[in-house]
Amino acid sequence: MNKIKLSIATISILFLSNSASAIELTDYKVIEGTYSDAYLNGSLNINDDSDKDQTSYNAVVKADLESVYTTAPYTLNYYIHGQGSTVRGSEDNASRESQYSATAYIKGNRYIHDDDTYYFYGDTKLGYQKLSTTSSASDPYVEVGAGVGYGRMYIATPLASAMRIAEDLKEYKIVRPAISDKALMELAKVIGLEDEYVSKYGSNEYRQYWYSDMEKVLKENKALVNDSLSATGVVRLNEVLSTNDARGVLSRLHGWTVQAGVGQVLSDYNGDSGDTTVNAEFDYALPIGYTSQFRETLATGKVLDNSSAFDYKIKNDVSYTYELSDKIDWINTWDLQYLKANNSGDDVTANALGTTFRYYLANQLTFDTTLTLSNVDGTNLGLKETKGWNTALTSSISYRLK
Repeated sequence: MNKIKLSIATISILFLSNSASAIELTDYKVIEGTYSDAYLNGSLNINDDSDKDQTSYNAVVKADLESVYTTAPYTLNYYIHGQGSTVRGSEDNASRESQYSATAYIKGNRYIHDDDTYYFYGDTKLGYQKLSTTSSASDPYVEVGAGVGYGRMYIATPLASAMRIAEDLKEYKIVRPAISDKALMELAKVIGLEDEYVSKYGSNEYRQYWYSDMEKVLKENKALVNDSLSATGVVRLNEVLSTNDARGVLSRLHGWTVQAGVGQVLSDYNGDSGDTTVNAEFDYALPIGYTSQFRETLATGKVLDNSSAFDYKIKNDVSYTYELSDKIDWINTWDLQYLKANNSGDDVTANALGTTFRYYLANQLTFDTTLTLSNVDGTNLGLKETKGWNTALTSSISYRLK
């Protein structure tokens, strides 16, 4: 059996004069960890208007998976998005139109000094699509890149879970009103090793050992009222840490990375190879207090060949998520894209703003209500200008895969 190892890069606790120390999510800098979010989302709109020739409908299915695996020498990030839709209009004899697409992004960093400073990276972007206007799928899209960077993202979700557990157990008078920062940090270290407990004890048995070690941490730090979690405490642990019957804890990241490199499109959707690009990216994440998460990713790329359709592009994605309660998240996004034309056509600026209320139901189900505003200024490279701001209000059911 592999021995469970704790790998800590830095644990810094700030002390304020004349007051007790207050731990922050940014204090959690454990290098080894995993972060995963996966959702399957579906929506269906049906309109049966007596003034129209036939019933119209629009069905959409989406799947999203994001994962980060980090160790001292390596990090591996991947993101997968798939979407399919079927639409039929209300005009007489309007036929059903279907389309689907899938994109994947995989990136690996190799840290030179096994710390949070300099690294080399390599990445790959893959795409596959079938448009409603075509009878068959396009050629696969393949792009590769490599370069150097600086910085690291830390996964602070275990500490957020420890803080949630402490808060919950206080309500049931299982732990003392004041729990030390040291106890919270040690509890978070055990929570962050869930995958290793699964590997050692199996997916059916690991929780008894996992919870037992959490109890030991609380007992050694004199945080338990009766020197035991009791059956109620175990149930509360499971409620907070499990996504089967509860919403779990909002995934938390903090830190930043900046990188630069070169990229090459090996095959676009027409089967042609593209031009070499010089790329740069800045990624920043910050938990704001106990209930909020902010993330910004700014990326830019410049084509080296003057014959390309565009000179350079800038993409900025911003998100802010706030936990309104244990069952409701408020998710806000702003995606901005700017394409600078090279020789012909318009420069294009595209904006998409979205706000979502996500209500966590039982059995890993969520109910989402989303308001989206979108606008495109200029027509070029597959983007078409809009007359104003397009507005869409949608409701959907999501299933949390992990």
